[in-house]
Amino acid sequence: MAWTTISNAAVAVGAIPSSSTVTALRDNPIEVADASSGAPVVFAGWHPYDKVSVGDGKDGLIYDVAVDGVVAEVITPDFVDGYEYRIVGNRLSHNSATIRELLLDLYKETSSSYSSSFISATARSTVLHNFDWEILLPRIDSTAHFGRFVFQLGATLDATTVTSSYDATPQKVLKAKIRFTTVSIDAGKIYMFRRREYASSP
Repeated sequence: MAWTTISNAAVAVGAIPSSSTVTALRDNPIEVADASSGAPVVFAGWHPYDKVSVGDGKDGLIYDVAVDGVVAEVITPDFVDGYEYRIVGNRLSHNSATIRELLLDLYKETSSSYSSSFISATARSTVLHNFDWEILLPRIDSTAHFGRFVFQLGATLDATTVTSSYDATPQKVLKAKIRFTTVSIDAGKIYMFRRREYASSP
């Protein structure tokens, strides 16, 4: 089997569905579950934030040193109501010979400012950084926003950590920022994924 795109004409009022149309109506739900090429993405599971259909080439990459060069920070695309987000850093490093920290910041929509969510363990530029950061329900008006964070320095794995950001004014989180303290990111890639949630659905 394979995903079949059904034309509007094939299912229009008065149309007589062909056997191939009926077969597609039967098989397409299976193709969605199997993530067949061309099928819509199942939004309830983690998927690249920019992916619409399987095989469309979108992978959620928001930073690649080979393309974007050395940068002081990486700011994610804006978050959308109805989704929570996951940011994955792969083999990041910084351009200082001294020890620096990796910082994760959340941008609060009403106050129009960043708030620190997590500061990692320290590391030298020669140690590669890998992390996986889930931002839970960022599009709910709240005084506190939470997440889960796993961080690795070389062969040293930090335990899963709860991240949090507090503000006296209930508000939504619009985006996130990844950076090292006072230095620049000079290697690695960062990806952003999302999944459907219904608490902040428009």
